Amino acid sequence: MRRAQSFADEPKEQPANEGRVKSAAQKYRISERCTPRSALSTPDASPRMRPSLHSDPRRGETLSQNDKTDKTSSAPKKAAMYDSIKDVARKLLIAHGYHKTTFGVIAKELGITTTNIHYHFGNKNSLVEEVVKDYVAGAIAGQKTIWLDETMSLQEKVLAEIAFNRTLYRRYNPSGRTRKPWSLIGRLRLEGDVLTDEARAALAGFTTEIHGAIEFAVEHASRSGELKRDTPKEDLIFLLAHLVDSLSVFAQDAGGFERVEQFMKSFSRVVLARYTNPK
Repeated sequence: MRRAQSFADEPKEQPANEGRVKSAAQKYRISERCTPRSALSTPDASPRMRPSLHSDPRRGETLSQNDKTDKTSSAPKKAAMYDSIKDVARKLLIAHGYHKTTFGVIAKELGITTTNIHYHFGNKNSLVEEVVKDYVAGAIAGQKTIWLDETMSLQEKVLAEIAFNRTLYRRYNPSGRTRKPWSLIGRLRLEGDVLTDEARAALAGFTTEIHGAIEFAVEHASRSGELKRDTPKEDLIFLLAHLVDSLSVFAQDAGGFERVEQFMKSFSRVVLARYTNPK
């Protein structure tokens, strides 16, 4: 049995720059679909079914070329199934956690057999590890798009962060009034003891990358004169990074996204406004 190789969320008040923020926020909506992977090759035919290449070289060459054509034509189907398995696994992991996400449940959702899943990923830990790595990589990319943008102020970035997380939240809470889990990172941090070392490292890497991106944003705001000279930058970085890193859990505990939005806006008005130079 072969295993595929690994690689690596509306404000109530309408600010004056609403159009700019909304336009920017649209860039931050990332798809949670897994990144396509290279397909696994179809096993070669049994030696007994393969004509001898020595008895008829030209015939053997033709059949060999047909083998390659068959493998090439089946590659997209294998890649599509590989991605479909990861997509369903991600949704189930977010909704139900590690223990309730089984090969049997995934197979039932896709109308396939568990043998098919084993063929692509080997075992459950390998599948979960692949899903976690892809999800974290996408989440980091989305966050960096916000916090590394040198054209927006910190206030605008907070609004963009709200929009980014609201989009993710509503995928699993379309009514906007429920508290279903919506972040794979927030969900699996609660079950880290059953994950592989690489999966845990990927989750920890999200925190490290977010801290670095927000540190860059604060330093840039300081150099550009957006922040006052007496701004306690280290404290500001710590608070912002902690907020971004725990928004999914806060939304679930609060019972909805409105409290998250209110909290982030309060932080912006009380903390950021205190240390932001007037324009």
